[in-house]
Amino acid sequence: MKKVNRFFSLCVITICLTISSCAQTSRDSSRALASFEATTPCDEVSRSLLNIPALDKAVMMKWALTLLTPTSYKLIYTYGMDKANTRGFSEGAITKEQTGKWTRSKYKSTEIYTLTADNAPTLTFLKLNENVLHLLDANKNLMVGNGAWSYTLNRINPITLSSNEAASQKVEETVGTDSIVFDGRMPCYAPLLALSGKTTAGCNLVKCRIILFSDNNSQAPSSLKLYSIHVGTGGTRYLTTGKWIIARGTKTDPSSTLYELQFNSEQKQQNLVLLKGDDNVLFLLDSQMNCMAGNDYCSFTLNRVKK
Repeated sequence: MKKVNRFFSLCVITICLTISSCAQTSRDSSRALASFEATTPCDEVSRSLLNIPALDKAVMMKWALTLLTPTSYKLIYTYGMDKANTRGFSEGAITKEQTGKWTRSKYKSTEIYTLTADNAPTLTFLKLNENVLHLLDANKNLMVGNGAWSYTLNRINPITLSSNEAASQKVEETVGTDSIVFDGRMPCYAPLLALSGKTTAGCNLVKCRIILFSDNNSQAPSSLKLYSIHVGTGGTRYLTTGKWIIARGTKTDPSSTLYELQFNSEQKQQNLVLLKGDDNVLFLLDSQMNCMAGNDYCSFTLNRVKK
């Protein structure tokens, strides 16, 4: 009888260890592939994408998205009213969690991620590179933010990317309007601050407005004005002037449209290059012609101002 009991006990222990091992293997098989964060507007379109009630008071939303292997994801989002002079919410913010499956596909020669959850609308993101995603609306158009926040999600601990430089060619292209205005809040990017003769010391973020002018007769690109305020170093509004041209092509996307900003300055300053997402959204590129990851509060994205 004792032998039977010992045998039974060993069987139970073996089964328990096997179940524990399988459970551990299952947990280990679903690991984080990449995590992204952002602060975005909370407007009518983004509310519809996340089933946020119209009566819930909110102007901004924080995202924490983790893509897991092989195909699952976890999204935690918080929405509410912003708290003045902070990066956080005032009282009453609401946090929700969504889980589901993600897939990768091609749309008009670009890569997109589609997130599908039970009882929730599908979320679709344009993949600009391994470090940057941008939310698309139901018609797969780039979501347009405002002067405060963009719909760009930035990778936490971004990876180093290879150079995306190519022999871009200037193209003769008309703009079709006398001026275009873009607004955005960006992290403190040294080449941007250097246009005003400043460094990143003490800077929290940069408020930007870029006005792109066209020639009255030819409607070709002509002059530009870049206004910037370096938050954290005072309220001075700096103005930098210059001209802009339209070019075509990066290494990974030869058909992409680029806006090259060339500045008037006695000191030799680095030109800035913007990738045209569409007529309403521009992305600032680094010196290697890659889109840059911002942080949890702002991105290197500019949104067109409606007239």
